Amino acid sequence: MEDWMLEDGITLTVGTTSTMVECLPSPTDDLILPSFLPWSHALHDRVFHILVDPRRAGIGIGPITAILINKTAGALGDYIHECQRFFHQNGGLLYLLPVSSFLQKDGTGLLYSEGDWEACSVPSPSVLYNRIPSRQLEKTDLFKRAVTCLEKAGGTIFNTRFLSKSEVDQALGNHPHLQDHIPASATGVDELEAMLSTYGDVFIKNIHGSKGRNIIRVTSGDGWEVRQNSFPGDSRQTFKNYRSLEKKVRGWCRNSTYLIQETIPFCQFNDRPLDFRFLCHRIGQEWTVLSSVARVAGDGEFVSNVDRGGQTAKPRTILNDILPLSIGIYENMKAISLSTAVYLSEVLDGHFSEFGIDIGIDADGKPWIIEVNSKPSKLTSQHSEAVRPSVRGLYQHSFSIWKEEEEEK
Repeated sequence: MEDWMLEDGITLTVGTTSTMVECLPSPTDDLILPSFLPWSHALHDRVFHILVDPRRAGIGIGPITAILINKTAGALGDYIHECQRFFHQNGGLLYLLPVSSFLQKDGTGLLYSEGDWEACSVPSPSVLYNRIPSRQLEKTDLFKRAVTCLEKAGGTIFNTRFLSKSEVDQALGNHPHLQDHIPASATGVDELEAMLSTYGDVFIKNIHGSKGRNIIRVTSGDGWEVRQNSFPGDSRQTFKNYRSLEKKVRGWCRNSTYLIQETIPFCQFNDRPLDFRFLCHRIGQEWTVLSSVARVAGDGEFVSNVDRGGQTAKPRTILNDILPLSIGIYENMKAISLSTAVYLSEVLDGHFSEFGIDIGIDADGKPWIIEVNSKPSKLTSQHSEAVRPSVRGLYQHSFSIWKEEEEEK
């Protein structure tokens, strides 16, 4: 304290909150902060990184990260517990922020203590990881104002919103290189007849669909064969008359908007659909590929999503099996995934730091971008370590953002 001339008190910064506090030395070389702070309980008995700024008599502790949820962790439970443990072990605070608290700005969150998540006062986070499952809520003015308020305070939103398949398709279609790696597409059931006439085999996907649900496949032949994986009724039907086919498809689609995509004949594994999920992550200001898995469709499924019974495997193992001369294919898929993440983060509205990018390969080994997710499932993981790469990625990103913000003050 004498060396840094902090005898008269300090500016303590925790997350995006700064406050003047008394600062007293102790015989044990600790700093004693006798000032009352409503969220001091959240800091008790935890380890943090510290940055000292003698010029402004300031101390910053961090990183402070919150995961924005609906009411409970739900399917993210295991992932969130891994995050909490990793932050606790490596220095920092991670808590859960129910969306109601975020919108009301009431300063409360859920802190892990003695085996459970308990509500208490918490400091405003430097990084907020948006994992709420509601697209409608993200579109409200109330939610947008809360995000703006956090950003004005100096916080970073980690993935502002869900993406729609149509906006991703349109954005990638404007990229001079990536446009060659997306299937031909059209929007709306009105385009179905023309797409079938041109390509003979198409996928029909709800632009706001997720987890492999609400997907229809139509194949031309002696009439048309239709398969669907989420709607009531038979999953496989045949039609001799196009108007009957169109009526059925419109009944399934109702008033939602659907993207129609050319079906690319992807390589399969054991006669089952196959694709590859690449998890792209921003660490500070740089993007990297944190992990990748091969996904093989479950029995009777025509999509490979883990939520629909798909199984995961190591990509190189699968590639060596289906394409023995697969040198460079994995690296090519990885490079395309990274280019996709960087480009979309630059051109799409909002702030994005994580994408789950699904890629298929054809018999020539050419990669095709199937889908891009801004809230990728945490069930899709092939990791032998005690901590999955996405947990490390969230911590490293949070630490980098916190350090950058502190050093710029």
